[in-house]
Amino acid sequence: MNSEITTGAEHGGSRRRSKRRRKRRGLPLLRLFLLLSLLCGALAYREFGARFSKRYAAVENGTALLKSTNPSSVLTPFAADLAVADAESGSEYLSDVRAEGVLLIDDTNRRALLSRNAYTRMNPASTTKIMTCLLALEDPDIHMDDLWAAGPEIVVSEPGASMGGFQQGDKLTAEQVLYCLMVRSGADAANMVATRVAGSEEAFVEKMNERALEIGAVGTHFTNSHGLTDPNHYTTPYDLYLILHEAMKYPEFRKLASEKLYVADYVDAAGQPVQKKWFSTNYYLVGKAKLPTGFSLVAAKTGTTIAAGACLAQLSASESGRQYYSIVLKSPNHDTLYQDTSLLLQKSAQVH
Repeated sequence: MNSEITTGAEHGGSRRRSKRRRKRRGLPLLRLFLLLSLLCGALAYREFGARFSKRYAAVENGTALLKSTNPSSVLTPFAADLAVADAESGSEYLSDVRAEGVLLIDDTNRRALLSRNAYTRMNPASTTKIMTCLLALEDPDIHMDDLWAAGPEIVVSEPGASMGGFQQGDKLTAEQVLYCLMVRSGADAANMVATRVAGSEEAFVEKMNERALEIGAVGTHFTNSHGLTDPNHYTTPYDLYLILHEAMKYPEFRKLASEKLYVADYVDAAGQPVQKKWFSTNYYLVGKAKLPTGFSLVAAKTGTTIAAGACLAQLSASESGRQYYSIVLKSPNHDTLYQDTSLLLQKSAQVH
């Protein structure tokens, strides 16, 4: 018998052995492909991570952010609608502006125009209440017509704190409390919001700090909902811009933060009617200061303590349709605060 001729059984066995050899040869190729894929993925992740960290990492003093020259689209959608500011810019235009913290941003063109100490930590005073209001508006369980009863949380011991004048047992709607928060800048209103949203001031402060990090305000740390002085309670001009920018996404915030006078009718613990009139703490709204010609106020929040000085975070609109965020922290007094803000808006045309 010719030894080169094989039976069918022998031929089938040879084919199976050949297939097993091909499978064994294929396994290393598959492993190599998977290894290369993992390596490429790791390199891509490292590259994006590097670009992200360079853009948002604080420098040695912990105050300067967003230093990369990469376009904001690299972080779309996180930062696509935000302006990026230098810590200091346009100093030649700021010689007559006395506030320690200054930021002017052309929101229409997503461009930072002027800045001073943009990433320096400062006490925000009652501009803190922008974040307090934001968390209330973002909470799906909070509705404007909810009825709230004032409890022991309304007691504020710091002398000179701005208050809505609530008494324990007063029954107000959530909307009324939020108007008191933003128009009268009531510390008692802030504490009511904190209790209703989170159950306690402590739990609410945790939410405030978590939300600050989520929107990129990494130079901010809150210890309370109202902004009264605490050495560990701080923000930066740029972070305050980020917080106000986020709040402006809510039409309700625009209404709350632009009201000149709000009249609240509610009942006290005995069911007796109470009426409170709350005038805005913003001089532009109540006529104590005048915006530059061609500008109007869209929304704003004031803040004043001895430690913080006079503060104002504001969105203004020009008659040409452009919108400008102006952040002014630690101005010497109220009159100077509005002079500083008006000067920033006037200079917007010069630095475009």
